[in-house]
Amino acid sequence: MLLPGGLLRAGALRRQFSFREPDGVLELELAELARGRGSLPRKVSRVLAAALEHVGGAPVDGVLAGELCVADRQFLMRGLERLLGLERSWHTVVCGACGERFDFELPVSRLPVKQAGEGFPFAEVETGQGRVRVRVPAGADQEAVVEEGRMDAHALLARCAEPLDASTWDVTRLDAADVQRIDEALEAVSPAVVTRVRAPCAACGDVREVEVDPYGCLSLDPEALLEEVHTLASTYHWSERDILALPRHRRRRYLRLVERGAGVTT
Repeated sequence: MLLPGGLLRAGALRRQFSFREPDGVLELELAELARGRGSLPRKVSRVLAAALEHVGGAPVDGVLAGELCVADRQFLMRGLERLLGLERSWHTVVCGACGERFDFELPVSRLPVKQAGEGFPFAEVETGQGRVRVRVPAGADQEAVVEEGRMDAHALLARCAEPLDASTWDVTRLDAADVQRIDEALEAVSPAVVTRVRAPCAACGDVREVEVDPYGCLSLDPEALLEEVHTLASTYHWSERDILALPRHRRRRYLRLVERGAGVTT
């Protein structure tokens, strides 16, 4: 499997990745990480470090997960959501025009993914202070500015931009036109996943813009997993360790057999 962006190593982009096979141990670990303390970017780094087997052939820890650009991290979190069977096909929205609730179908896996452009992860931009090289923001950049309480463009650019020919450089002196040029240059080279879609209200026809959360797998509920463990332990008298060690697809198969035996399913 390939990332839309990738990690730059020795002048080449490393885009290959793979997830660990999901079992109960991994699911419980992910649920506990998601419910733990810390900023959203930090939680994403921890979850990806736990869930990924490798990126570009390298084992994944929190530092490497933080090096991934934001779109790669969103892409991976959506892939993990599908892997864990958490992808939602139906979404519920409250119409801002008429106040009615309506549902619309949209499997997230159908959403397009923009591949990185030429030059990724860097872009060069001419500013009022001279030419600068800007790096596409990564998870570690997000984490730093969030934890510093500085969620603005200048805070990110202080980490991601460096002068190429400017004798003096002060990121705080970048004006709105400079920031716009940098944003446009970064957008041209950055990969992207869709996080907002438009959906018509079934009642009044008003078209609403709806956010599609790329971090849905952070809602993984450990209680649901523990109930599955309880069901299998009660039926087969297996230990918690043995049940959690089962690959997810086998655990789900045993649960279906239990339901069939109880007459819940056919």
